[in-house]
Amino acid sequence: MLVTLPPEKFSKGARDFSAQLRKHYGWLLDQPMIPADLSPFEQYLTDRILKGRGDRWIDRLELNVVSRACEVLGLRIAKGPDASLAGHRGADWVSFGGYGYDVLKDGPVALSDCLAALSREDGVDGRFFGRVFGPWTTWLKSRSLGDEFEPLRDVVRRHVFDHFSVRRGVLVLGVPSEGKASSNAEKPFPLKRFAKRNAEDLVRRGLAKRQPDGSIVPMGFVTQRMLEAYEREKKFFPARKGSGASVAGEAHGADGAAVEGEAHLSISAVAQKLRVTAKTVGYLVENGLLHGADASELYRRGATVVTAGSLMQFREIFISLGELADVARRPQGALSMKLRNADVALLAMPHDLSRIFWREDVRAYVATEQ
Repeated sequence: MLVTLPPEKFSKGARDFSAQLRKHYGWLLDQPMIPADLSPFEQYLTDRILKGRGDRWIDRLELNVVSRACEVLGLRIAKGPDASLAGHRGADWVSFGGYGYDVLKDGPVALSDCLAALSREDGVDGRFFGRVFGPWTTWLKSRSLGDEFEPLRDVVRRHVFDHFSVRRGVLVLGVPSEGKASSNAEKPFPLKRFAKRNAEDLVRRGLAKRQPDGSIVPMGFVTQRMLEAYEREKKFFPARKGSGASVAGEAHGADGAAVEGEAHLSISAVAQKLRVTAKTVGYLVENGLLHGADASELYRRGATVVTAGSLMQFREIFISLGELADVARRPQGALSMKLRNADVALLAMPHDLSRIFWREDVRAYVATEQ
């Protein structure tokens, strides 16, 4: 049972949750039991109250830290970086809390992964952590938060120092930056087998880099799972393996309708249909996943259009996070975390591009969830 406690007169008393329970213990026992289906977030809060702490990282945080952290993180995931901390209904906060709990229950690494995913959302200015995290940063910077919030702040602070370039002396949740440029570079792992044989193509696609000694290693954001997705893509499109020709070189002509008998769409139109950025569409054209045609004679010099047939074929095989969010009617951030936790592979692309999944993988994930 979850009930609303009577309001406290002083903010200090309002933050001491255990003191409130002791103070109103008799009143709580007198409240009628109301059966309700609890969400995982509500069930966790209930278990913490009735059974005490467990052994997980989230259990080591104070209960008031956990409950509010889940709500505010969920607000950022659901509503984006411009969301306000005020003006939400109780039912909204319960929903937000569920989104946040899905992340925080898995510990500090999951939280850092979530913050990294938020940085890569379409339309987000990823250069400044305050703009990226919005209400989450605003809340953590609040002076009304006590020392019990420091373990949570520490995880976020370390993520910011590792993933953002912050000028020397700038305070990040109370701690000054040392001014180091953050490359987020982990110790590179060597390329093996298929990836090693295609190392030059990985460099061209922005997934690997050449070291001063001439060796080629994956970029910091590239995981072994992403290299497996790259191999899968190359084997699925054998005719396009290693394709590095320019769009104009691959084109059949400026007027695709006359040469191919096929309609063409502009880059921006394709981006709207796929719910991705125009930069992502350009990357897909460059690497043969969409067929581009030089439209310099019809538009400005260097203009590229995409054949409608290749777009249709692409959508039969792949689905973007934006399209999936529209179908599922869920926020992109929350959906992205669900897919990440389920280990649904992304199409191998640089981290600043829109996220795209194999449609059959998404179908398999949905089937297991039902």
